[in-house]
Amino acid sequence: MNRKFFKQLKILLMIVFGSALIGIAMNWFISSAGLYVGGVTGISQLIIRASYENFGIRLNLGLMVWCFNVPLLFIAYRLIGKRFTLTTLFTVTMTTLMFNLVPRMSISDDLFLNLIFGGALNAAGMGIVLRYGGSTGGFDVLFQYLAMKKSGSFGKYSFYINCVIIAAAGYLEGWETAFYTILLIFIQMQVVDHVHAPHQRYTIFIVTNKREAVAKTLQKRLERGITIINGEGAYTHANRSILMMVVASYEVYIALQTIHDCDPFSFTNVLQSARIQGNFERKIVDKVSS
Repeated sequence: MNRKFFKQLKILLMIVFGSALIGIAMNWFISSAGLYVGGVTGISQLIIRASYENFGIRLNLGLMVWCFNVPLLFIAYRLIGKRFTLTTLFTVTMTTLMFNLVPRMSISDDLFLNLIFGGALNAAGMGIVLRYGGSTGGFDVLFQYLAMKKSGSFGKYSFYINCVIIAAAGYLEGWETAFYTILLIFIQMQVVDHVHAPHQRYTIFIVTNKREAVAKTLQKRLERGITIINGEGAYTHANRSILMMVVASYEVYIALQTIHDCDPFSFTNVLQSARIQGNFERKIVDKVSS
């Protein structure tokens, strides 16, 4: 009970941390430099600017982003699951608060520095949220679903769709700003895919004396196939069991924690798999993390 509670607490705290990074990126670098991000937040930025310039009305960015996400949460519930939807709602709410709690300031007047640091911090925040089973909402709900079910990465889908959005913004706001913003999105794509890469696969080798307990628990938690290899220690010549399994990157942490809980004295080696051929099921994060 306590272990499960602290596990959920850690997830919530990491989502809060990721949301804080997003708030810092927006208020200290991106907005102050007049840059736009993609997706719902970018659309909200455009509406806020148009509203102020044409009507003199200042709208709240965080509140607009939250309102835009309400209908998308219903889509998340249908496509991905209840847990994912709840963590998305929590993340969007926390991001809304961070947009208002983080003080607005300009760290640098250099547009390129704002682009680099703003893009990296924003993407790092998004990646942390996604890595712990949540979502920053907006079109990310659809990107997350596509990354889990189709071939390709979260960042790739995000980049393709957001380029169209930024092109429209460039037509209205100026092409120089649009080009800088596309570069900002490209930086975000690289960082997000580094922090959170559900399309990557890893092979795990486990040397253990408790093969039945480890294999049974791993299969129960991850529902992945496991191959048992009979091994022998070169020094002691004792018989050891080697378990081999292939998992997605977001399952590695769960697998390592499970292995340690079953056999703290086991030896585990994790290798990135360049190519997988055969029956390997793509899963929804919601089903794995629950």
